[in-house]
Amino acid sequence: MKRYFKHIYILTFTNALLYLLIFSNICYGKTIIRFATIAPEGSAWMETMHTIDKELNEQSGGEVAFKFYPNMSMGDEKDVIRKMRLGQLNGAGFTGNGLGEILPELRILELPYIFNNEAEIDYAVSELTPYFEKKLVDRGFVLLGWADVGWVYFLSNQPVLKPNDLKKQKVWSWAGDPLADAFFKELDKTPIQLSITDVHMSLQTGLINTVYCSPLAALVMQWFTKVKYISDIPFTNAIGAVLIDRKTFDKLDYDHQTFLLEISSKYLRQLLLKSRKDNNEAYQYLTQEGLEVTISTDEQRKAMRKVSIGVYNRLADDLYPRELLEQLLLILKDYRIKNAHK
Repeated sequence: MKRYFKHIYILTFTNALLYLLIFSNICYGKTIIRFATIAPEGSAWMETMHTIDKELNEQSGGEVAFKFYPNMSMGDEKDVIRKMRLGQLNGAGFTGNGLGEILPELRILELPYIFNNEAEIDYAVSELTPYFEKKLVDRGFVLLGWADVGWVYFLSNQPVLKPNDLKKQKVWSWAGDPLADAFFKELDKTPIQLSITDVHMSLQTGLINTVYCSPLAALVMQWFTKVKYISDIPFTNAIGAVLIDRKTFDKLDYDHQTFLLEISSKYLRQLLLKSRKDNNEAYQYLTQEGLEVTISTDEQRKAMRKVSIGVYNRLADDLYPRELLEQLLLILKDYRIKNAHK
């Protein structure tokens, strides 16, 4: 009798264990990447992320999928970084400000007036991506792809053509941005620091009369309705990227890692190109809606770039290593020599 009950106990325990293992595979076998972004649902950003999710889910046989938290539902970029480090989130899309919180030297790609065109941006980024990928991994993050915000211009109520013009304006600056701080310090100008949510009202009341942003942002946030001028050349290029935390990435099968990297790289590149197109169209729209383009001379452009060189040196060995600045400048010099006659 004792042997019988012992046999029944072992059989029951084994069946229960098998049930738990099967149940675990059903409920927990799928890897969910909890992903946050400031972009709203329905935007090009979120459409791209849903495309990545759909293809990844198909290629992984349903084993890997995203769960999205758009429209700042998980807080601002600093909140998202903190939650990723706590394991509450696994991935996110970041602007340059958020990327700078993780790896400050990434902001070197947003130095004012350092790039002349998009081809230079693409070349420099491709050359430096392996360096940044390694640095990000050391910080616990994996780069899935670049997704730049795009060219940033000055929008103002008085023409901004040269450094002295900016000194006379009531200029907005994004609070806590080291690049903007260094630029205005080089100008010996104290900007008015505000959060983005306060800019529109401050333009309306006259607290500020000059801002900087991408044409698409100026359109979406309606800042352009409160200014009269837009600069003819961009102030900088605002970067963006999608990251996943390294712990989550390392838990994926090798094939799933490969799928994720390939799919993300493919569609984020498409998003970047679309963002550029949308920004170009937005710039044209703003001018059609009445914004006057300030046409600067070569001398005025050189004066703005001279201020920028001071910014490069001011931030070297602080925001980024001086060696990295020298490498970036050399990359651009070589590119310009090779493409001088194209």
